Amino acid sequence: MALGIWSHPKLDSKLNGESLTAKISETNGNGATGSYTEAPSNIPALNSLIKRILDPDAKKRKLAASERNLHPFMQAYLALDSDEKVRTELGANPTIEPGVLTYLAHDQSEEVRVKVAANRNITSDILVEMAEDDSFNVLATVAKSAMCTTNVLAYLANSPSREVRAAVAANQQTGPSTLAVLGEDDSAAVRLQVARNDHTPEHTLAELAGDEDRAVRMAVYSNPSSSDEIRNKIENYSVTLSKLHPALDPASDPDSLAAMATNENWVIRQGVAMNKSAPKDLLADLAKDPNWMVRRGVASNVAATESILADLTHDTNKEVIQAVADNPAATKEIVELALAALSATLNPHK
Repeated sequence: MALGIWSHPKLDSKLNGESLTAKISETNGNGATGSYTEAPSNIPALNSLIKRILDPDAKKRKLAASERNLHPFMQAYLALDSDEKVRTELGANPTIEPGVLTYLAHDQSEEVRVKVAANRNITSDILVEMAEDDSFNVLATVAKSAMCTTNVLAYLANSPSREVRAAVAANQQTGPSTLAVLGEDDSAAVRLQVARNDHTPEHTLAELAGDEDRAVRMAVYSNPSSSDEIRNKIENYSVTLSKLHPALDPASDPDSLAAMATNENWVIRQGVAMNKSAPKDLLADLAKDPNWMVRRGVASNVAATESILADLTHDTNKEVIQAVADNPAATKEIVELALAALSATLNPHK
């Protein structure tokens, strides 16, 4: 796929800082020829950046790729870098032009494409193309994007990957009809995210109120779209749940949640652990709770930080580790750590 307006010029191996500087002065931000009306305000800094872009050391080119507000020509140049890490850094750069992102969306490296799909500058049109990717890691990242359209999410809901379907179920852009279908998913991890989604239709929440998985029922109980009738149905499973609502309620104040996090009843602590409004330091403490169900609550919480989830990949309970792998907020790196840990538990002698 060509870079379009960012088409890479025919540069020979003798390209140096001076010629690159000249080229930059010949193009404006729209790819048209012309010249700047004013000279760059910081020539030394510009020259230093150009030197890093052209440096034989990939580490320096990677550093250049992370620079904010790179000139479009510099972006195009780095998009064709031979080093995967340089292109990955560029794909993660939040100031990259959509035209360059479109090019990188078809990069041979899965890691590059994952970074592109997660880029805050991503457009819905680029995500439409990426929805056909052959990597489940890329598709899961696409499904997490707030720029993903309802139609693309409906398409991804048919993915054979549980991680992709869970990401679709957690996305606030997913349509009610798609959430209704995912509410009948065989995976409890997917149903849990449906139960948490504010846009899940009431009839689906009513069905999930009787789910065999306790965490799913608790998520339905805390969903602001659940009616009193639905909550009463859930309370029939356990009288404890009538006391659990404040722990699950996103509107509960931090002090109240902190007090409930020390409750002797582990179910109450689990409720706090699942609360997406729970303070990060509180979740970090609950991630060390002696009860594995509480730790699993943290592991499934989309509000858990990357460091918390990374620590939980070393948990002694495989259900906790699996919850980390299924968490839509987990990065590709965290998911890989969790899956590796699960593989080690299945093959302890490897």
